[in-house]
Amino acid sequence: VAFRTVGGVLLAIASMLAGPWPATTPTFWRAFAVVIPNEVGGMLCLSAALSVGDVSVVQPIMGFIPLLTMVGGALLFGEHPSALAMLGILLVVLGLYFVGLRKGHSAMEPIRAFATSRASWIALLATLFWTVTSLTHKVGIAEVGPMPWATALTLGSAAALAVAIPVVARAAGGVGAPREIGSWMRVVVLAGISFAVQQFGLLNALRLTQTGYVLAVVSTSIVIATMVGVLVLREQGGSHRITGALLVSCGVALIAVFG
Repeated sequence: VAFRTVGGVLLAIASMLAGPWPATTPTFWRAFAVVIPNEVGGMLCLSAALSVGDVSVVQPIMGFIPLLTMVGGALLFGEHPSALAMLGILLVVLGLYFVGLRKGHSAMEPIRAFATSRASWIALLATLFWTVTSLTHKVGIAEVGPMPWATALTLGSAAALAVAIPVVARAAGGVGAPREIGSWMRVVVLAGISFAVQQFGLLNALRLTQTGYVLAVVSTSIVIATMVGVLVLREQGGSHRITGALLVSCGVALIAVFG
């Protein structure tokens, strides 16, 4: 809530400096009503998945987002994947299989683990939420432009999270509180600035080019997060998980460029 509020204020200032706020339309409000619960749902699910699973296991599952976006585009807009995009789908599936491999264990273990892993299923639910947001961004940007849409999305999701946190706290038995306010505020400000820059770049890129091309660049975070989990957090199964993350990213790139 805190860092999104900081980011939203920064985006609002940038939007006002860029020009007058555009008139909102019924289509904008419909897109806004769709994107906010899905944005919040995706963030809550990803946080829950990371709380019960390793970063290097959870993050590659985000590679399903471009895949599901491609399927959504086919269903909603009549877009059909090419042969190379289908190859990309196979690479995504193969990469997720490699993430679950462990040395000295059965080759069937990743399939059984994915079916029984709570973190994996929660992460998959997050991808479903964020697939909807990816498809909805184009609508919002077309109505009001990237900066006003980024501002509305960031501040709206911050408000929605503020409402959701008491419910989550009641279900989880409480939420954490910062030990040192000064250090916490510095982290919040840094995260807010980073989030504002990320939203500025993402939504302006979506205005200029196809969603698939943008997601191909975003997918590099899968490799980065997995390598951080293995190299920094010392999570086990490093070689298999890095291989899996690379395969997922290669598959995502094929889907994005040729889908």
